[in-house]
Amino acid sequence: MGFSFSGVNVTAESWLNDSTDNENRGKALALYMIMQMVGIVSAQALLVLADPGGFILFIIPSVLISLAYTQVWQASPLGCGGMFLLGGVFSAQFGMASVYGTQAGLSVAQISIFVSAFFVGALVLQFPIGWISDRVDRRFVIMVTSGILGGAAVFGALFGGAFWAVVVTAVIVGGMSNPLYSLLLAYVNDYLDHDAMAGAAGGMVFINGLGAVSGPLIIGWIMGVLGAPGFFIFIAVLGCGLAAYAAFRMTIRPAPAASDTDSYAIVTMSSSPAAVNIATEYAIATAQEDETGENPRVA
Repeated sequence: MGFSFSGVNVTAESWLNDSTDNENRGKALALYMIMQMVGIVSAQALLVLADPGGFILFIIPSVLISLAYTQVWQASPLGCGGMFLLGGVFSAQFGMASVYGTQAGLSVAQISIFVSAFFVGALVLQFPIGWISDRVDRRFVIMVTSGILGGAAVFGALFGGAFWAVVVTAVIVGGMSNPLYSLLLAYVNDYLDHDAMAGAAGGMVFINGLGAVSGPLIIGWIMGVLGAPGFFIFIAVLGCGLAAYAAFRMTIRPAPAASDTDSYAIVTMSSSPAAVNIATEYAIATAQEDETGENPRVA
């Protein structure tokens, strides 16, 4: 908690310093401190709402902090909703794959191949999908990629008794889910200024984490009821749900012009917000260099 408080304070105060000038920096920081004190005083009143030894008083500040991510939701409901669902897919893919292998009766060697297949698919398909997404409506790519992910998971649920089918399914699911992480980040960035990308990246990592936390609880229950096939059924529901939501969002908001979209940057679910921002900025600089022949990183 102390580390988190320090991170929030340093980030907020650095942002305030950068956003103000010498004429209004003092007033801005004074208002910042006033709001901080108001929050501290108001928090004492929360002690009368619930038992201090319980968990409710810890949930209330958590919800208040979560509300800070509403700007990201307003910028891209598809990006936020998709990132939450993708967190569930990742939690199954990386957290429950070995459990699935055990329930399915796979040997230790087969489980190793099965888990590795997710990463092989990601390695092979990450760049081609990103290249395509920079040239067409990203939502269409998100819809198709999610649909393939969901379809592959259905195949795995139906034919999981054959080891080759399990490996093929893992390659396709990994090859679709990992690029989706970068796709959703790039899509959100299409609607943000460059200065807001780092903050949005942090919000997206947080949302993905929420999905990843809830995923094992749900998939564990499903596998307890349906057995090993429940692993792929869970992934299929999330993948098809994301595809359907992407299709729906395409009817609500027009696609941005290709010249206004951000460049696709290859990142993984374990990337920090800073790493995501660096990767995005590098991709932008590379795209500008390709268009103008000049190197903005030198300029």
